[in-house]
Amino acid sequence: MIVLEPADLKVLRIAEVRGWFPEEADLSPAGLDEAEYRRRLEQLLQGGLIRSFHLTLVVPPLLGGNWVMAALQVKSDDPISLAEDIVSRLPFVTEIFINTSLPSGIGHSLALIFYSRDFKNETRFIQTFSPTSEVEVFRVEEYTFPVSLPLSREERAFLQFLYQNPTLPPGEIARAFGQSDNWVKAKISRLYWSRNNPSGIFRMQPSIDWSRCANFGHFHFLLETGLKPELLEKMIAGQGFELVFGGRTGNRRYVEVESDVWGVADLLDRVSFLDKINGVRVAGVVHNREIIINDRWVKNVVSLT
Repeated sequence: MIVLEPADLKVLRIAEVRGWFPEEADLSPAGLDEAEYRRRLEQLLQGGLIRSFHLTLVVPPLLGGNWVMAALQVKSDDPISLAEDIVSRLPFVTEIFINTSLPSGIGHSLALIFYSRDFKNETRFIQTFSPTSEVEVFRVEEYTFPVSLPLSREERAFLQFLYQNPTLPPGEIARAFGQSDNWVKAKISRLYWSRNNPSGIFRMQPSIDWSRCANFGHFHFLLETGLKPELLEKMIAGQGFELVFGGRTGNRRYVEVESDVWGVADLLDRVSFLDKINGVRVAGVVHNREIIINDRWVKNVVSLT
């Protein structure tokens, strides 16, 4: 088991967005430099908390057209097998979340993020083949890119190399291509997706085994409440909670809020805080046990673009 330090969590959160290519603007607010960032990432890899890194594609700007980023949540006694089944049927699944709930079965045991060109029909398809009625599919974001991003042969080779070598630092990537560090930085600046570069078409994301962490977890709290989401959001402001998907309940009766939790005492304190809000009852909690980055489809898409 690994005992996580607060600086490790900062590194993980940056890595989920920037992979091995953080910028000074990412590191400086966290009190990190590039050497310390990479040292801690290596330690988390060696300890097994980070299982692996994967190049994933942001397909809307890459392929162009109208897209939906969608989420699927489902209860299942065997979430890993169900995830395998779904991944084999949907073309652009990017992230898989395996969860454990308390009381058992109260929350979703599996969640997936995927891109869809035909959200209506894919939703119908998922609901048809799913072995349980406890399934919900909903839109997270919508995108429109009139044209696809053209990639040169060099850029396709760059992406294919990163797909096969997802943990190499820029200096080693540059040497592999016989180029300078600035050449690598220019490619990353053009192609890496971020909020500041929404036309970027790839990311580097870690698969994380949170069950290996002894003192930290990420939890969703399932709330029974008649409060409007905007009022609830004000009442939990500044306490380390965030509404999940804007406080929507979907087909279920629970509003979910999420929070990082440092140990059992912190978990109990957070449950107690929420339970004391007038008009709120904590019905259960969901622990995110594992995050799996699905890159099985990536190599074929890169070769076709």
